[in-house]
Amino acid sequence: MKISILLALLGSSAFATDVINQDSKSYKITIVDGGYTSTKTIGARGSIYGLCGSGPCTFSIKGSKLSGVGKNDRIVISGGVIKRP
Repeated sequence: MKISILLALLGSSAFATDVINQDSKSYKITIVDGGYTSTKTIGARGSIYGLCGSGPCTFSIKGSKLSGVGKNDRIVISGGVIKRP
């Protein structure tokens, strides 16, 4: 029973968007996942894993926005722009 719960948790976390910040400053990122909106802070040269569980999602930072992000995508912040690599 415990093993099946662990496998279910691991399986569900395998499909979620990863955000990698390549800039030397931190950003406040807003994520719109369906009707749910959240914000996270991503540190300088940091990363956040496991966002946008259902997709498609919209990610935005001040001055840049990326829509149509899938639940298994990887996106980057580079030069103040959020984009697909």
